[in-house]
Amino acid sequence: MRTSSKACVALLTPYFLDEMSNVLDQDKKIKHSALADKVYNKLEDTKFWKTVALPNGQNLPSDFDPEQLDWTLGPVVQSGGKFDLKWVNDSDNEVLHPGVIIAAMGLRYKSYCSQIARTFMVDPNKSQEANYKFLLSVHSLIMKEIREGAVVKDVYNKALSLVKSKKPELEKHFLKNIGYGIGLENKDPTLLLSGKNLRTLKDGMTLCITTGFSDIPNPNAQDKNSKVYSLVLTDTVRVTSQDPVVFTAEAPMDVDATSFFFKDDEEAQPTPKKEKRDSRVGAVATKNIKSTRLRSERTSTIDEDAEKRRREHQKVLAAKKQKEGLAKYAESMVDQNGVEVKKFKRFESYKRDNQFPPKVRDMGIVIDQKNATIVLPVMGRPVPFHINTIKNASKSDEGEWSFLRINFLSPGQGVGRKDDQPFEDASAHFVRSLTFRSTDGDRYSEIANQIANLKRDAVKKEQEKKDMEDVVEQDKLVEIRSKLRMHFQ
Repeated sequence: MRTSSKACVALLTPYFLDEMSNVLDQDKKIKHSALADKVYNKLEDTKFWKTVALPNGQNLPSDFDPEQLDWTLGPVVQSGGKFDLKWVNDSDNEVLHPGVIIAAMGLRYKSYCSQIARTFMVDPNKSQEANYKFLLSVHSLIMKEIREGAVVKDVYNKALSLVKSKKPELEKHFLKNIGYGIGLENKDPTLLLSGKNLRTLKDGMTLCITTGFSDIPNPNAQDKNSKVYSLVLTDTVRVTSQDPVVFTAEAPMDVDATSFFFKDDEEAQPTPKKEKRDSRVGAVATKNIKSTRLRSERTSTIDEDAEKRRREHQKVLAAKKQKEGLAKYAESMVDQNGVEVKKFKRFESYKRDNQFPPKVRDMGIVIDQKNATIVLPVMGRPVPFHINTIKNASKSDEGEWSFLRINFLSPGQGVGRKDDQPFEDASAHFVRSLTFRSTDGDRYSEIANQIANLKRDAVKKEQEKKDMEDVVEQDKLVEIRSKLRMHFQ
């Protein structure tokens, strides 16, 4: 869970924070879903995980395996007055609004889950800054109360009492619970941290602590998208006999680290001073003075610029030709609007029952290399799964038991998965994952490695097929016999 939390921190800060800062700094327009897609795709970027450094300068554990990561939440990006702190829906297609921006995400590493959420403010007014500082104080109070022996309802009621006494106008905006239990399950409904739960916290429990205020009116709104806003902080913690251990503490949450100011910087810019003229050139502007005295040097500079433009134009032409070739020979289809639509691919492992490997009679997990299929025992029957329907497999240990988790590709696995994986019926029911338990850990390690190798080979074949899309097959050579010599055409 520590490693899963560190991976969450790495995706949020620095990656998401840097991407969002660049968008705001360059005044770009980007949709929430597009920004979330960038974070989503980083999960499978092995180069990113090898080089990423956490905000405190530390690196991920040396034995960290990014192949064991999977999404449990989002990533979710919200702004522009439309906030849902229950994280029910994925990021929408609204354009990122430079005001209050919320980012949340959750990961699973070796079957264990973690979550994180932070609020970022762009040019906040004094009321928003004051409410965010108060959010920090409430979050800090909750963290101090989270300890062994504490009753859940008492922790929530103490936080609510602080809101009532310090800022009673925010009481109706305070969340109905401050989190829940988290671990092998993404959310433990029996450990909801509300004002009615009588459970007692114990040393070793792991919790997702969420402190937030939803839909706060903004008295100084600059536009219609700033009339209401929400504030939230989420951390993954472990209960101890003293203060809890915060697994996501590396992600900063103070006002200075989460506030961005652009208007003040523009107003503070000094007016440009007049250029000083060179006494030697009279009325000629200083900018007209050439850095070189020889005409030949100036001419070569112009030629270099022209050559650079020519090279850029050649790149554009080459890209255009490549696109035309792919459009002509690729297997993908095109709809009426000219937009590329990916085909739904069918995968067939066996046509008849008698083609199953003989080992399936033992009702164990069977890896069929020949047919690129994994046969799994489900409800007393062998069920085949083609390797192209499987995302990955991971093995973890807990006590004397070993767990093998097999994750499948399905719609709704976070933002962008529906586009990347076309399905015949995306509204149907899908199996997200299957988990098996055994005392034979070595056997599960072997199975996980075999599945990884089979998946790698399948991806390699698909890539080779894709690389050959724009290759034209040569016609067969026809031999023409002649008395004098032989010609080939």
